[in-house]
Amino acid sequence: MKKVVKNMLFSAALVTVPILYSLHVYQNSNNQLKIIQKQLREQQKLIKYLKQEIGQNKEYIKNSEQSIKEQYEQRFNDIEKKIDEFNKKYNKEYLYSFEGVVTAYSPYEESTGKSPDDPDFKVTASGTIATQGRTIAMDQRFPFGTLVKIEGFNEVFRVEDRGSKIKGNRIDLYFENVEDAVKFGKQKRKIYVIKFPKGVDKPN
Repeated sequence: MKKVVKNMLFSAALVTVPILYSLHVYQNSNNQLKIIQKQLREQQKLIKYLKQEIGQNKEYIKNSEQSIKEQYEQRFNDIEKKIDEFNKKYNKEYLYSFEGVVTAYSPYEESTGKSPDDPDFKVTASGTIATQGRTIAMDQRFPFGTLVKIEGFNEVFRVEDRGSKIKGNRIDLYFENVEDAVKFGKQKRKIYVIKFPKGVDKPN
């Protein structure tokens, strides 16, 4: 009887163990599947987020390009407007105009041969103190005190200085420092003579 029971238990074990093993493998596979599914869901969320980011960036770039384009168009329109205003104003108020060559100088040795220690440093040929935005040097045929407008500048300049190389239609524009003078260089500009000094009605 014991032998029969023993055989029955052994037979049951032979059947049960593979079933339990299969069940264990199934559970592991199911867990692995759940992990993979979770990872896939996370990846899908990430892909969705990245797509949204890309879309937002594209929209931002598109808006930025449009904004930059509008800004430059506005600046261009503002420049054209200022040019039109300038032409309307000075076409009526200047005595005559000519095409001039505009150069630049500073009060230092590179331009004038003077240093800050010199007693006449920044003193112009007319005796004034050179001032940026006001002082220019022109040919002797333009008397000191002649008022001049230079294309591209809002200021009205005054002839206060001379220069050995400033002849004919050339103008030397005063800058406070050497770097600005060098940066300006040599340019062709329209010159508008607005007013001569009292008692003068034309250049010498």
